[in-house]
Amino acid sequence: MTTKEVVDVVDKKEKKDKKSKDKSEKKKEKRSESGGVTKEKKDKKKDKLKQEKLARAVETHLNAEVVAVKEDSDVEVNPEDVIKPAEELVPFAFPLADDKTHKKVYKLIKKGAKVKSIHRGVKECEKAIKKTPAKTPATAPGDAPGLVIIAGDISPMDVIMHFPLLCEEHNVPYLFIKSRADLGVAACTKRATSVVMLKPSGKKSGKDTEMTDADKKSSAEDYLEAYKELVKVAQKEWDAQVQPWVKGTHPKQIVYRESKKQQ
Repeated sequence: MTTKEVVDVVDKKEKKDKKSKDKSEKKKEKRSESGGVTKEKKDKKKDKLKQEKLARAVETHLNAEVVAVKEDSDVEVNPEDVIKPAEELVPFAFPLADDKTHKKVYKLIKKGAKVKSIHRGVKECEKAIKKTPAKTPATAPGDAPGLVIIAGDISPMDVIMHFPLLCEEHNVPYLFIKSRADLGVAACTKRATSVVMLKPSGKKSGKDTEMTDADKKSSAEDYLEAYKELVKVAQKEWDAQVQPWVKGTHPKQIVYRESKKQQ
């Protein structure tokens, strides 16, 4: 064997060893990388599951809203057209109930739902208000045919804009509250509600067979007493918050007129 042949054999052996060494190093790198990728995949999987869960929740809520609106209307509704809560209250949310009155409102609505003395939703409440007699000069201030509760966090505001004027035309006291969602919960519905109308007396139903006549009478009397009290509160708040605007004596109106005179 010549020197050249020996050198060639040695070179081939070295190259072979180097290749095997490179292969083993690459395998180790792949293993370490695969471990890291597995971890990343787990994290991505968790994030994906969270996103899917959130998407399902949003879709369920959206579908519930669409179904709710479809029940009140024969027109097909696009999910994008469903009423959404506004970030702030509408500018005409007067008279607005204070925190203490909010609690009374929710309690009364729950009682009203039990004695079946409640109308829910824009179409149903609008229809009920129009059925009441129109206001005349002979109408006594205390003769309230109902009480309307309006949520002030509605967008677009056009949905409820006509209710204050409609209520005043029919001598129906009204109050604004802050949350459409809370109004829906109090009214025992599965969705948020824009408007609720409470009537002085409920509808007779034979379904409440478990309740005795005494219980029904007591429940109706409690409701009527709380209803009359809240009607007085609504009328008082209207006198305090809305009447000055009607008479033109609100402080903001006075300041505006004075600024106009100075100009």
